[in-house]
Amino acid sequence: MAQHSDIILPALAYTRGDYTALRAFCLKIPLDVIADRYYSHDAPQLETGLERYLIAMRDDLIERASVNNPLLADNLKTARRNGHITARTLDLLIQIAEAPPATPKPEQTIAMWMRPRTTAGLKAEQLVTLGDLRAFMLRRGPSWWRGVPRVGIHRAEAIANWMRKHEASLGSIYTGNYVPSPTQLELLGVGQNEYMVPIKHAKAPDWLDGSAGINRDHRFNFISAQNDLEAIRAYLDRFSDKPHTLRSYTKELERFLYWCVLEANKPLSSVLVTDCEAYKAFLKRPSARFVGDRAPRSSTRWRPFSKEPLSPASQLHAIVVIRSAFAYLVAVRYLAGNPWLAVKDPVVVKKVHEMQIDKALSRDLWDEVIDRLTERCELPENSQDRIALAMMLLLGDSGLRREEAAGAMRNALKPNKWAYDAGQLTVIGKRNAERIVPVSPRTLDALRAHWIDRGLDFDTVDQPVPLLAPLIIPQHQGAIERHATPNVVGYTGDSLYRLFQATLKRLKFDPDAIEGFTSEQFNELESASPHALRHTWGTLAVEDGMPLDVAQAIMGHQSPSTTAIYVQAKTKRILEEGAKYFAKRGEKKDGHKPSSRCPSTR
Repeated sequence: MAQHSDIILPALAYTRGDYTALRAFCLKIPLDVIADRYYSHDAPQLETGLERYLIAMRDDLIERASVNNPLLADNLKTARRNGHITARTLDLLIQIAEAPPATPKPEQTIAMWMRPRTTAGLKAEQLVTLGDLRAFMLRRGPSWWRGVPRVGIHRAEAIANWMRKHEASLGSIYTGNYVPSPTQLELLGVGQNEYMVPIKHAKAPDWLDGSAGINRDHRFNFISAQNDLEAIRAYLDRFSDKPHTLRSYTKELERFLYWCVLEANKPLSSVLVTDCEAYKAFLKRPSARFVGDRAPRSSTRWRPFSKEPLSPASQLHAIVVIRSAFAYLVAVRYLAGNPWLAVKDPVVVKKVHEMQIDKALSRDLWDEVIDRLTERCELPENSQDRIALAMMLLLGDSGLRREEAAGAMRNALKPNKWAYDAGQLTVIGKRNAERIVPVSPRTLDALRAHWIDRGLDFDTVDQPVPLLAPLIIPQHQGAIERHATPNVVGYTGDSLYRLFQATLKRLKFDPDAIEGFTSEQFNELESASPHALRHTWGTLAVEDGMPLDVAQAIMGHQSPSTTAIYVQAKTKRILEEGAKYFAKRGEKKDGHKPSSRCPSTR
């Protein structure tokens, strides 16, 4: 636990004799001479090892100086290399030793008081002084540390305790436990440290909250919303059971709400058709204040738009979502009318084949990945590989989406009536459509091995227990609360993605695995994703002659034309391999590369 909470630089406790001894040590004076000249025979430094003590002292000073006094740090690093400390540097060291204990002040830098690792994490959030840190903690509330690099709950608690200890000079901070706070924050931070707050914790200024919007329906509304934020939250609550839809709709409505307040300077419930057209143009080129690097939503660096411009399809999606939200607000009598009905959709060129099935793994690579993982699973300590093998087989042998694999339960997995060693799994896919997928015998074996690691008997349980569940819980508050009861909550779709990427990384850097992968296969793995395994199943199933209607039912495609794309992938692969064969045959026959010119016909 110490490595998480040891954040404050300890007070210096060296004497003038220690500094003089350090100088002598850097000048290569023998240790026995230093001990006789500067220390008594019963000095604690001699008992613990004089050389070790002086080296630790030197490293401590270099660590402090590297963040507080670059000039002193350079001199000390030079002394570390050649054993020479200048008189000026020694004078500075003595001044440090004789200085009275300092009192932290808001204008002082965080680096003067906290260790470099902690300082670097706070600096990533543009927190330089102790005053910046205090303002950040007050603004964020008890969960201020979420999303801050290198600052977890234990380090955050140590920082807060230290700030409380020095309340007299730094000012008071919040009190309470480190749990997510429902406190609403102002929509926008003012001054140089401008920030944006996600809609979940936002609060618009009174004159922009929409309580007096010109498009408000003055009758009693069915959601009892008093302002625009309450109305939007009521609309988003309808998708609480659809996390991906909720995330997508929240993103679009956040963007529009910010645009209304910050660009149009009017509440959402006052926008007119001309405003909607202006936002439609804004989506093509958002202003600089709306754009930023990728950052956690809890970070002050978070912005509604990334630096990559929105594609025409994304612009269309944004308008469709906002129009749908306005239609709902009109239906529940929060708004009097929907100005988006008069706005034309952006022109989008429809792609014939939108699915990137070319990212499916080849048959040889798919077999190689499973073989390598199976070998790694034989070692008792490789429990993470056993989870990964079960996950990959659910995706690649049954054609599941990652969210479907994450939500799969044991009581939904039954024996296959027509294959005694296989199984059948009932899953809930897109549009809440239920379907049955086959589960291969090797997938069942991988699940049994994973369940042994979890301390469960796979063959005797018939309860809604997740097929896949993490064995190592990340030590942050959200994960700890989510997995408070073992084997009750499984992975999320995003956590399965991270597991997939970590597994490929282990395989790619495993010396034994490198022997089995060609350079082309390594390139395939670079762009692989969990969804690529679903495409792998579809491609291989069609290649092996599975009827299209069966493949469509297993994959949960709404349209047969979607599944038919895998037929075209098969045709493409046949032609590519045929071209390679013809090229090799021509080279062998003529001893040179064949001409690309077509033969003439008579």
